[in-house]
Amino acid sequence: MRRWCCVVGSILLVAGTTSSVVGQLEQQTPTHDLTLDDCLAQAFRRSPEIQQLQKEVDRAAGTQIVDRSRALPQLNGSLTAGLRGGNLYNGPDTRKDPDTGVISTNRSREFNPTLFSAVSAQFSQPLIDLGIPSSLRRGRLEIVIAQQNLNREVTDRLYDARVAFLRALYLRDLIRIHEEIARQLDANVTSEQQRLDAGTGTKQAVASANVQKLNLALTLSNLRGEYVTTLTRIDDLCGLNLKDDTGNPGQLWFPKPVGDMEYAPVTVDLSRESAYALAHRADLKLLDALVDATAADKQSTEAGYFPVISLIGSALFIPENYLLTRQTQIVVGQQTESSEGRVGVALSWQVIDNGQITGASHQLEAIRQEYVIDRRKLQQDIPRELVAVKNALQTAEARHDALAKSATAAEENLKLIEAQIRLGQATQLDFLKAQTDLLSVRAGVADATYVHEVARANLDRVMGRYLQFHSENAP
Repeated sequence: MRRWCCVVGSILLVAGTTSSVVGQLEQQTPTHDLTLDDCLAQAFRRSPEIQQLQKEVDRAAGTQIVDRSRALPQLNGSLTAGLRGGNLYNGPDTRKDPDTGVISTNRSREFNPTLFSAVSAQFSQPLIDLGIPSSLRRGRLEIVIAQQNLNREVTDRLYDARVAFLRALYLRDLIRIHEEIARQLDANVTSEQQRLDAGTGTKQAVASANVQKLNLALTLSNLRGEYVTTLTRIDDLCGLNLKDDTGNPGQLWFPKPVGDMEYAPVTVDLSRESAYALAHRADLKLLDALVDATAADKQSTEAGYFPVISLIGSALFIPENYLLTRQTQIVVGQQTESSEGRVGVALSWQVIDNGQITGASHQLEAIRQEYVIDRRKLQQDIPRELVAVKNALQTAEARHDALAKSATAAEENLKLIEAQIRLGQATQLDFLKAQTDLLSVRAGVADATYVHEVARANLDRVMGRYLQFHSENAP
């Protein structure tokens, strides 16, 4: 008997401690109303992962410009300016003696600087380069890859937020039902104690009623703890306690889910839903883009096997036709040109590369084959996932319908017991038992509804429908 009392006391201690901690947390932390639409909107707008991937889309636009530059002309220019002077540029001073007629040459040692400048330009335009088409295609695919990475993260984030919100609604309803059952068990304990005091009851009945009450108290405490954990999960997914729009730290608060789980039967057409999923799944589109991008990289690498022909041009302009150096005049009257222009065609062809192009091509082909295998596996998994979701929906719907009928029967039984009590044909204990049975059936209905709604959320994930939310809220 002492051991039994210790067990009951331990259960009561654990239940009371957990309940008090949860109650203090709920009292000390403010809460705010949060609907499912607001939850999804916050998860989409404030998620750090989504914001980072949105920046990756902008970065991909810059990468596309770099890939396009391979086909665009290149123009380089330079300007050189400075001072020059000395014997080389000033020339000798020639004089003739009027008396003797002797001609003498004296080189000036004065610096006498003069300003000089030169402008040069080089132009190049690829004419034949087999890597240009693949580079242009790779640039377009870079944006597609970044966008599909964003779409995949949006799908996962919104799905997690929706499931967490449904879990919070389910736990909230379950806590309410268990609290009502707890009140009935409290009344049952009081009734058994009154019967014992009146001499019509037994100690075993009182002890049994107390054990039922304590077991439910422990279950209720666990539900409250899980409810708080779920609210924390929603808070993390939605980024509600991050910095607000003004950059100030947000206030720590728990979201308070608003609304009820709405049960709506769903009919799944496997052929139609599979076709929709194959056309809209972000992860499948990402693998398609990765396969095409790797093929483009391979073609760009293999372009090194072939020659590259470019149109080139260069020009050198020196104002006032100043000479850069003094040269000896070979032909009488010949003037050295100080400005010049050249136009031509350049050809480059790497004949022997010691396997660099071949090795890089093999590596890219292996990566492409990995993406192809992953894509094929995903295409095969989508119909299987839809079959699993359809079976889960059908099972949940059958269970919900059966429990709904049981709830109707339990309500009728409760009304019958109430009528019998008024006629003196039933006791208060019968009424408490009937009411507890009704609440237990309602808990089963809530559980079946939650399983059904989670299956619906999973159906939308498999089909890629969360991208509709992304499109509607895109800037």
